[in-house]
Amino acid sequence: MRFFGETHIRFVGFRNKAFLISLVVIVAGLGSLVIHGGPDLGIDFEGGTLVQIMFDKAVSINKLRNVVEEAGYKNANIQEFGQANEYLIKVEEINESIIAADKLLEALNGVAPESRWKVVSIKEMLNDLAEGVDGGNLVVVEGINIPSLEMLEDGIKKMGVGITAAAKETETRVAFNLPFQGIESKAADKLKDGISKGFPEREITIRRTETVGPKIGEELKNRAWAAIVISLFGILIYISWRFEFRYAVGAIIALIHDIVITLGIFSITGKELSLVVVAAFLTIVGYSLNDTIVVFDRIRENFSMRRRESYEKMVDISINDSLSRTIITSLTTLMVVLFLFFFGGEVIHDFAFALLIGIVVGTYSSIFVASPILVEWQNRIAKTRRSKA
Repeated sequence: MRFFGETHIRFVGFRNKAFLISLVVIVAGLGSLVIHGGPDLGIDFEGGTLVQIMFDKAVSINKLRNVVEEAGYKNANIQEFGQANEYLIKVEEINESIIAADKLLEALNGVAPESRWKVVSIKEMLNDLAEGVDGGNLVVVEGINIPSLEMLEDGIKKMGVGITAAAKETETRVAFNLPFQGIESKAADKLKDGISKGFPEREITIRRTETVGPKIGEELKNRAWAAIVISLFGILIYISWRFEFRYAVGAIIALIHDIVITLGIFSITGKELSLVVVAAFLTIVGYSLNDTIVVFDRIRENFSMRRRESYEKMVDISINDSLSRTIITSLTTLMVVLFLFFFGGEVIHDFAFALLIGIVVGTYSSIFVASPILVEWQNRIAKTRRSKA
């Protein structure tokens, strides 16, 4: 099936203008990332607590912000979500180790105030099931005329602070291991209670709660970038084996082009980067690569049959041959994603938005980035041969 008849469009001749357009869009996106200090990471990567709440009637965001602050969470990000009476509240990561250290210091000053305690170091220790080690908050304190450990432990426990281990490092330093208190997981309940008290006349429904600790967020961030890098490296190896190395380079540059532009547009529009969006990025990589390989396969086929044609003209012929297939695939996919974008709801809105950008940019890069790079590569080879001759 052909979307339209035979075409003779000179795509390769437009490559310099296409490179300039891509450069402008990429620079704009990178400029936005620099201005904003990098992408706006969601709680999946930064850690924190998210509460999606719906009232029976719309309330003032300023009043809601005041209620959240009174609950103990300043600088919370509050925005309307979906309907006019629905709100999304995001609280940044809570450093449990600092809170644990403050409680310990308060208890120590209550037990032995003459020691003039001060915190030397704070460290979060993760669970190690293989070694049988329980995680916790390791707090090292320093003081003068320190009482015995037994006296300190008994006094601290009476003050309501739990301790799993304590050890004297020197005559003036003591290390305490305090168990995790689960402050991050309690944040959602504390927020809900505070909002219920702040709006007693309103009927409140909690639609969604999410909590991610800072350590988990950092691990998810590293794994997300690793997934993208490993996928690009695997693609480089596969296309080098399936075609040639220059084809692989063209495909990888086109994929990086797609990801950078999508990431830049997310930064310009102020959208968050979450695990769902990373999944969309990987989907874009697969979609764009599939389209690029179809064009590359036609280029290789024509290269073996059209030896008399110039390389540039042969690439143009190959792109025109596969143009109907490219347009049909892109339009059908685009229609589905448009339905997801407009009717799929707020939860997958950013995912659909990333795919919309990716489909358009991926189709563009297969024609105006990946294939022209092959032409530039071939021209350099021909120029080198002429120079040697």
